[in-house]
Amino acid sequence: MPEEVKPRRQYRSAARTRQREATRAAIVDAATAGFIENGYPATTIAQIAARAQVSAETVYAVFGTKRDLLRAVVEGASAGAPSTDAWQTGDWLALVRAEPTQRRRLELITDATRDVLRRVAPIDEIVRSVAASDPDIAELQSELERRRRSDLRGLVQLLAEAGPLRLSIDHAVDLWWALGHSTGPYRSLTVDRGWSDRRARTALIDVVARALLPDA
Repeated sequence: MPEEVKPRRQYRSAARTRQREATRAAIVDAATAGFIENGYPATTIAQIAARAQVSAETVYAVFGTKRDLLRAVVEGASAGAPSTDAWQTGDWLALVRAEPTQRRRLELITDATRDVLRRVAPIDEIVRSVAASDPDIAELQSELERRRRSDLRGLVQLLAEAGPLRLSIDHAVDLWWALGHSTGPYRSLTVDRGWSDRRARTALIDVVARALLPDA
C-alpha cells in the first residue's frame, strides 16, 4: 500500500508545480500587455488579475508588490539573450568562437540579442519613465543596466579573443552600449524612424564595427 501512495503524491506535486508556473506566466503576460498599453502607473493589480483570469489576491501571493511584478516583466522580456552565464558555457559560445573573424562574431552576437532588444525596448521605456519619480524603480533600472553591462563585457571579450580592438575593453563596453546594445538606438531606428529590422541590424553592426574593430 505505501508503494501506491508515494507515486500519487509525486504526481500531485508535479501537477501543482506546473499549475503555479502557468499561473505565474499568465500574470507576467497580462502585466506586460497592460504596462505597454496603459503605462505602469495606470495599470492596476485588479486589471492585471482580470486579464490573467486570476484573483488579485493570487497576484499579490505570487509577486508580493507591483514593483516586483514589473521586475518579473523586465526579466521575462530579457529571457533568451546571451547572459553572463550563457556566454561562458554552451552551444552559443562554441558557435561564436568557431568564427575566426571579429566581424562575423559581431554579426552572430547581434543576431542573438536582436529579438531581446525588440521585446525589451517598450518595457525599458516604461521603467525609465517611472524611475524619474519612483526611487525603487530607479534602483531597479540601475540594477538591470549593471547586469546588462556585465553581460556586454563578456561579449566584448569574445571580440577581443579574435583580434585587437580599437580601444580598451572598458571603453569598448561603453561605446557599444551607447551605439547599439542599449535599446534606445534600435528602437529609435525601427519605431521612431520606421526602419526595417534588417536595415537597422545592418546599420548598427556597421557602426559598432567601425567604432570597435580595426580596419579590415
